[in-house]
Amino acid sequence: MNSVRSTTHWVGVLLTVTLVTWLGSIQHSVAAESGEQVFQSRCTACHTIGKGKLVGPDLKGVISRRDEGWLIRQIKEPDSLIAENDPIAMQLVKEANGMPMVQLGLTDAEVAAVISYLKSIDQQESVATSFPSRYLPTVIVTIMLLIGITLIGLRAGRKKVDVR
Repeated sequence: MNSVRSTTHWVGVLLTVTLVTWLGSIQHSVAAESGEQVFQSRCTACHTIGKGKLVGPDLKGVISRRDEGWLIRQIKEPDSLIAENDPIAMQLVKEANGMPMVQLGLTDAEVAAVISYLKSIDQQESVATSFPSRYLPTVIVTIMLLIGITLIGLRAGRKKVDVR
């Protein structure tokens, strides 16, 4: 009886960890999709991701090149960075022939979603997989559940046999 409780406990723990992992990946995916919508509607007039410079710089790999705090400020309040003579912001203005980034008036949630989208693009670039990365959380959850079911089967299959 104690063995069954122990198995049930560990299966519960495994299912909880699996659920938390899965929900976390869904939340990140939703934020990235929302960020893609914001990017497409508000940013593509001046920026591309991997297709070269337009008015503003190509943002491919920007997550690895710039500090996240700086990116948040640059997206939310580019005029403040210019007013502070931030060297990176000043260089970007120079490269854009003196044209500073437009104040877009994005909310904190929209800025966070755009950052999440840029991170997801970076992750897609850095991870070469044979299946779409959207399936990765599902594969992880499936593997964890199979391990849990196997453990239950092994526990339940142990019974004492009297040999006479």
